[in-house]
Amino acid sequence: MQRRIRRQRRKRIRNAIIVAVIVVAAVVAAILLLKPGAGPEEEAAPAMAMVETPEAAVETPAATAVQTPSLQETVAPAAQTQAEANIESTPVETAAPAEWVEPCVSEYDYQYTDDIRSIHIDRIEENGIVYFVADVQLRDPSQFHTTLSNDTYEGNHEKLSSMASRSGAVLAINADDYGAHEYGVIIRNGVLYRTRETTRNMLIVDKNGDFTVRTDRVNEDPAALGAELVAQGVLHTFEFGPELVRNGEAVEFDPNFNVISTRDTRREPRTAIGQIGPLHYVIIVADGRQDGYSIGMTLPELQELFVRYGAHTAMNLDGGGSTELWLCGEIINRPSGGEERSLSDIIWF
Repeated sequence: MQRRIRRQRRKRIRNAIIVAVIVVAAVVAAILLLKPGAGPEEEAAPAMAMVETPEAAVETPAATAVQTPSLQETVAPAAQTQAEANIESTPVETAAPAEWVEPCVSEYDYQYTDDIRSIHIDRIEENGIVYFVADVQLRDPSQFHTTLSNDTYEGNHEKLSSMASRSGAVLAINADDYGAHEYGVIIRNGVLYRTRETTRNMLIVDKNGDFTVRTDRVNEDPAALGAELVAQGVLHTFEFGPELVRNGEAVEFDPNFNVISTRDTRREPRTAIGQIGPLHYVIIVADGRQDGYSIGMTLPELQELFVRYGAHTAMNLDGGGSTELWLCGEIINRPSGGEERSLSDIIWF
């Protein structure tokens, strides 16, 4: 009888141990299943975010950019005040506010986004031409800036990189180089500097940041026009031309008011700017005069691009050896003269 009791007791103990083992195993299994990042996916997770490019993967916080960028490059901010801005070499999701609209470039090589501006730039090589398309969106028209060389009106005394650096620019381009000529009505940052006759086209940037182009200027009174534009709150005027796009369509060039007709098909380095919508701009910079690298762009080709990218208004600016595109501390195009040229002014954001 005592043996039977002991056997039953041992059986109960053994069963209790088995149950305990099963419970412990179940708890351990549950812990492993609930552990975040466990399993094969954990081993596959990268140490840092990567951005895929057409040829390779590039780490997001890339170091520096060179003057002739490839599609894999990333541009570093030029100043500590821009350190938190998002700059990538290929399209990624950003923390840009919902109000930013889709950029006109769909596969961009450079990106900069902060609270006041959104910039996307695509570098394109086709038909022997290297050119850049920059989509720029702003929060306020006051963010459409210009800077004069050495902060003075007269002369061509300063390089673009110097003006852009001291101005705190993220993106900058050469403007109309007013210092190389003596014609037109020149307004910069709301200040009237010059009122002289011309038949050139004039790009007007009004107080809302909207573009209009003045064309027929034969009977114009430049002094009266300048005073009128300032009274209207016009921010900037640029005298160069020709007008490229009007109401979303390419403009037929009139050599009496625009350019010499023989230049219409000449291939040159080009800088031009257009407007897509409210505070939404597109800039095209084409390299040229460099055999084996880029042959330059004609004005009709430039028109075609602005129409393709959705500009309702577009204007040609100074080009040739003055054509430059600055982004976050670097000239990212290749100036035709092999080095920067001293300019009289820049446009920057």
